[in-house]
Amino acid sequence: MPRVDIHAHILPGLDDGPATLEDSLQMARMAMLDGTEIIVATPHYRDVELASIAYETVPELSNTLDAALRNDGASRNSRTIRVLSGMIHRLDTSLQYLVDSDKAVTLNRTRFLLVEPPFTRLPAHADDMIRRLLTQRLVPVIAHPERNREFQRHPKRLRNLVDDGVIVQIASGSIMGRNGTNVQRTAEQFISDGIAHVVASEMHSSYAPRSPLLTGAFNIVSNLVGEREAINLFEVNPAMILEGRSPQLIEPDEGSKILRKFPISTGIRTNKPIRSQARRALKRRLHRVKQLINRV
Repeated sequence: MPRVDIHAHILPGLDDGPATLEDSLQMARMAMLDGTEIIVATPHYRDVELASIAYETVPELSNTLDAALRNDGASRNSRTIRVLSGMIHRLDTSLQYLVDSDKAVTLNRTRFLLVEPPFTRLPAHADDMIRRLLTQRLVPVIAHPERNREFQRHPKRLRNLVDDGVIVQIASGSIMGRNGTNVQRTAEQFISDGIAHVVASEMHSSYAPRSPLLTGAFNIVSNLVGEREAINLFEVNPAMILEGRSPQLIEPDEGSKILRKFPISTGIRTNKPIRSQARRALKRRLHRVKQLINRV
């Protein structure tokens, strides 16, 4: 199965990613040589908005880059890489407005929405904002939570969101130690504890700390939790997200796989067997979703 990168700032001239098309092509070539075959272009929604660029143009730009890469591959007689579209949204009070007004851009037109928390304090009622998205048939994908101070100090808060149906995406640079030792330890802990679903590059340029290369992080994760789980994090789970399917988590203490089916309604479906701890978590999740629905 090909390696899939669902968080990439690769479109030229839109945000703090590459400035030119040639820069974008170079980043894609690096990713391809490193083993990635699918990239989701996810520029910052806020940066696109400030530049007075219509958010509807992002899929068009993604298609343009995809076509340029096909032509580049044909001219070099080499493999090519696919570029799909998405955006990353700030976790703040504007998020609900974007969703309600149908302006939020999901990953590859699925129900999975890439959301970026701040690096310091979470906004007030952040958990409620995230859970409300679940009641609207959307699944938040929390980008690099290991870099958020509150998730670092209170990992159980992230665990509770995962129990509710939220997806967790870890940055490869965090695993490599490029965002500091504390962030690296937190990223490894989230992966070891079985609350991470995906690892993505968060590429911004051809250079570290946010380059397109994923192999170094893959090797670290393989040593940490085994190659099978590394393949899930870098290949299987992100591919499932782009197909609109719910990814898998491994329960590290038992090694048994639990398929978490994320809610498109208040019903809950899981595969057996389920441990008592997981069963209690699912009951909490159902209770919270029902509470949110009653508020709406």
